[in-house]
Amino acid sequence: MASAIGRGGRLKQTKPKMLLFSHICSPQYVTGAEKLLLFMIRELLPAYACTLVVPTEGVIAGHARKLGVPVIVQDIPLVVPLYLALPHLHEELAAKLREPAWGELIRLLLREQPQVVLVNTCVHPLPAIAGKALGIPVVWSAMEAICETPHTAASAALIEAHADFVLGISETTLAPLRTPGLLPKTTLIPPSWHQAELQPESWTRHRANRRRQFGFAEHERVIGYISSSIFEGKGLEHFMQMAVRTAAVHPHARYLIVGNPVDAPYFERCLGIARDAGVLERFRWIRFEEQVATVYPAMDLLVVPSLMAEGFGMTALEGMACGKPVVVYGSGGLAEIGQATGNAAYVAPTGDYDGLAGRVSSLLADEALLQAVGAQNAREAQAVYGIAAYRERLRRFLDVLKPQAPRLPRTVKGSGPAIYLLERAGLLRPFRTMAAFAAVGYRPEDVRLVPDAFLAGLPVGEPIGDAPRTARRSRKHRRTRRGQRGRRGSKLRRGRRAGKARRGKPAGGRKKRRRAS
Repeated sequence: MASAIGRGGRLKQTKPKMLLFSHICSPQYVTGAEKLLLFMIRELLPAYACTLVVPTEGVIAGHARKLGVPVIVQDIPLVVPLYLALPHLHEELAAKLREPAWGELIRLLLREQPQVVLVNTCVHPLPAIAGKALGIPVVWSAMEAICETPHTAASAALIEAHADFVLGISETTLAPLRTPGLLPKTTLIPPSWHQAELQPESWTRHRANRRRQFGFAEHERVIGYISSSIFEGKGLEHFMQMAVRTAAVHPHARYLIVGNPVDAPYFERCLGIARDAGVLERFRWIRFEEQVATVYPAMDLLVVPSLMAEGFGMTALEGMACGKPVVVYGSGGLAEIGQATGNAAYVAPTGDYDGLAGRVSSLLADEALLQAVGAQNAREAQAVYGIAAYRERLRRFLDVLKPQAPRLPRTVKGSGPAIYLLERAGLLRPFRTMAAFAAVGYRPEDVRLVPDAFLAGLPVGEPIGDAPRTARRSRKHRRTRRGQRGRRGSKLRRGRRAGKARRGKPAGGRKKRRRAS
């Protein structure tokens, strides 16, 4: 905890500074990773002076400012092969470290001097690498599971090398990182929500208004699908296959799709499933909107058919918090939520849309069961993932974190012999000699070893200290000896010419060849 001088000259305690790096800042809506980062910032504010770093202006930046959180807009390259566990990870990382943005990132950390750096998601390693090089504690928040490939271990090793702490939102996200070196660094902190933001006092009104907007009668049962971005991995096609099967046996079933299609041909193919089955008129579609709290009440049941391993599954948890039955594929964190909340019966094997349809159909066929499962979900979600549980997990982690006042290195060196003074503006000034280094008051143990890429990203300024005296003296000595040799040589040549002249021989020059007669 740092100290500052308050009024009357008294010392007052100030909160340690944390710099949080978001990999994206969407201009129109908040993605799941952004939402969870913003939620964490709100919960960190009592203990930390948070500053959010975003690549561009966008929704999350505006929300942060409303919380009183300073926002820095600085574009930092992402390294997607880290998440995808691709073989060319290190080649791409090396290329990113040669870009001007790398040096700008180092200068940002030197200027801001945070006590903690937090990086969000597994595609954002550069802030972690820079923070680690400067000796700043690095917290890496894993929002997604690194892909399983032959190169997953290399991705995990990179995170291990540059993270002091790893936060996982689920066992799924932490599974690839459960290595002997990372295991002591990892902490599981599942997400939560603020119940007031779901506006429970307005659910009845929102239900009536939204169903009127969509043209759904109160006796009809609405099965919902929500995804901020709709693409193949989010399983809309499987939702449609489930829908045409349940529509055939439940005339009162209606379907609501909420999301932004990012693959238009795929989206049209999905709608074509309902069109070909002759039930498209029972579907409604709206683009994703930030205030989903007004949409959940209009639904009677939520389906989350993700085909990709979800890092967590916040949509499913929000549906439960709103008192809705939730049927999911067992993809990553979705299976964990189902198990933890007593919903294992409503977790279908990933890819089994007949299994989805059977589970949805059993709920549509039994109104009492539908209502009972929804009420149970509201209770269990609160007990397992509610804000009280989240704050207790976060408190335990912060007790371990406990950052000290920043001690950024003043002297650094890479793999070569040169030692540099690192100025706060991000300028490297090499010491000419160890005497110059010692004269400033530094000791060898004060020097921090940094990657060569760190040094390459910063400009080099004027050297410190005089040129080595021994070098100057030896150069002067060499010049003197060369002069002496030159004088002796010229005297010797003059003596030889004089001797030849006395013997009647040419003093020099080329001999003339006699022509043959």
